[in-house]
Amino acid sequence: MIRRSGVLPLLIITFSAFAAVAIAAPSAPGPAGSIVVSVVTAPPSPTPIATAMPARVLPAATIAPAVAPAATVVPIATAAPAIVLPQPVRGPYVGADGALHYPVDGPAEPQLACVPLFICDVTLEPNESLLNIATGDSSRWLIAAAQSGPGGNTPHVLIKPTSLGLRTNLIITTTRRVYYLRLNSASTTPYSRLTYFYPDDEAAAAAAAVEAARLAELSRQAELPLQPNGPLDTSYRMWGDSAFLPFRVYADSQHTFIEYAKLPTDLPALFQVSSAGDDQIVNYRVKDNLFIVDGTPPAIDLVLNAGTGRGGRGERRVHIRHQSGGR
Repeated sequence: MIRRSGVLPLLIITFSAFAAVAIAAPSAPGPAGSIVVSVVTAPPSPTPIATAMPARVLPAATIAPAVAPAATVVPIATAAPAIVLPQPVRGPYVGADGALHYPVDGPAEPQLACVPLFICDVTLEPNESLLNIATGDSSRWLIAAAQSGPGGNTPHVLIKPTSLGLRTNLIITTTRRVYYLRLNSASTTPYSRLTYFYPDDEAAAAAAAVEAARLAELSRQAELPLQPNGPLDTSYRMWGDSAFLPFRVYADSQHTFIEYAKLPTDLPALFQVSSAGDDQIVNYRVKDNLFIVDGTPPAIDLVLNAGTGRGGRGERRVHIRHQSGGR
């Protein structure tokens, strides 16, 4: 249920064509079932703002019936199920709830048509707080603030024109942003509710979900059984520094296992070696006495003191090559 609170006038600045409304603490509630709307009124015949731009009406083609947004399938890993994330919607649309849903970063100010003596509702983002509401015609447009949701965390701005043929603008400032709207009064309206949505926030939430899924997959892989699956390929040869020469090397279809009888005190870094002889980063992890490498690269080097550069003073290597032709 929406709880309405009046707008108490804290400061009135009257120019030739402007009246400001400041949001104050809610006044005492009225009788049960009543609507308390308090507004600051300006002189009855305001002069139009000289710098106001002509009202821009959104073309009908830009407001489409609500359609479920397309989904993007984001694969996390070959061994994990795909994650389906919605594509953020960028343009305005009329939702199944009958409200006009408008992106906060839309290309134009939203146009809201209200029927005289009926209330239009503008819903803002949960957990942002109203600071001020200002309209170019506060004598013929009645404006009030209201809240809904748990603890009243969702702000609303309620708008009511007093007659037909009125046109003005509305500026709403909050703790997060500034909203600009165009208002018209008409005998009918296709929608009396305007709800903002926030594409950038939705995109950031989707990216965070992908990253969380990636980390979850890495954690899942870290808990995989140490035993390889299927037939083992043991066709590897190895040579190099005997201080950290592995006990044996083998692979299944998905991983390469480098096994030590006992892990060396100083663990070497592991690189895949390209056909040109360059060290390349490869995903691997160490569990118990095993290096478990993602994939089956034909050439692997284990390197101590890798920071000295390949072949540099102090660098120590073990070379592991598959007999199919690893460099």
